[in-house]
Amino acid sequence: MALPGIVIAVGMIGDTLLYAVLPLYHEQFGLSLAMVGVLLSLNRWIRLLANSAVAHLGERIGPHALMIAAALGSAVSTTLYGLVEDAAVQVFARILWGISYASLNLATLAYAVSDRANAGKRVGASRAAIGLVQAMSLVGGAWIVLELGPRHVFLIFGALTLVSFAAAIVLPRLPPEPVAKKGFKLPVPHRLEIWGFVMGFSGDGVFLLTLAFLMKDSITSVAAVMATAMLLALRWLVEVTTGPIGGWIGDRFGARRISILNAALLVSGFVLIAADHEVLGALMIVTTRGMFNTLIPVLVIERGHGTVLSSQASYSTWRDFGAAVGPLSAPWLFLNVPQTPLYLALSLALGAAAWFCLARR
Repeated sequence: MALPGIVIAVGMIGDTLLYAVLPLYHEQFGLSLAMVGVLLSLNRWIRLLANSAVAHLGERIGPHALMIAAALGSAVSTTLYGLVEDAAVQVFARILWGISYASLNLATLAYAVSDRANAGKRVGASRAAIGLVQAMSLVGGAWIVLELGPRHVFLIFGALTLVSFAAAIVLPRLPPEPVAKKGFKLPVPHRLEIWGFVMGFSGDGVFLLTLAFLMKDSITSVAAVMATAMLLALRWLVEVTTGPIGGWIGDRFGARRISILNAALLVSGFVLIAADHEVLGALMIVTTRGMFNTLIPVLVIERGHGTVLSSQASYSTWRDFGAAVGPLSAPWLFLNVPQTPLYLALSLALGAAAWFCLARR
């Protein structure tokens, strides 16, 4: 799992940093705050179609070819973030990244679960590699922003992303899976997909877009971009430390029980923010959200619907749908709805979804 882990981890560094930088420095990119919401959600909208389309394509050409194309797309999109101050170019970069990430994510999972008996451990190892790279890139990227500016950092990261392209070329090839006879279609949501949608809307959408502003008002001892980057880095460090452990526990005891407990802690984080404990709540959200990145792929495999690629694509599509709607809604919600009722409503939605999708048999 070392090589596919490097490919997706390095390919993600530009997109990961964008969530910490763009809301705070949108004027230096020539963008309004509303346009920031559009850009941060656009790649998710693209992935609504790309997840299933890429799975359909990947069953024919294989994960190796997907990895090579996606790694190159990642380098181009990251470079474009800082190269051109034009909304149309930024839109193109986000579309390209949406397709690239869908390919990276599904291909990496295909490598991880190629040994199904040890799928949890392999997913955990992959997420640990991703987490370590994202944590370093967030903190290092925030420092570069403070030293050189918010646009220069993406030119530097674009060059670094070429490492993922080199790693993708030398990846081993996997034996092809049986190709489904049915043509491409959007997946029908089941309970796990509904959970993915609600978690994507609240955790990957509204929370991530408003995090920088929550930290700007709560932490004054360091620059807002650094505080935001450090919190986001913590999420990835959780995957480094708990990913392999969570994967092993999921293989041995089943991932469902751990997911229920983790969901309860996630809901508690939103309640804490509603109660004006922003830093503590944010810490709880980023840690539990990171744990789900290891648990969910195991739950999807345990469910056993369809091939590996198509099953993962079904969940990813609905999670991305929620994460696409969230950033579009977040600027209006944050400016018009007080923090307490907003985060209380999100906690109630998450709690109801966790009961229906994870706890209820």
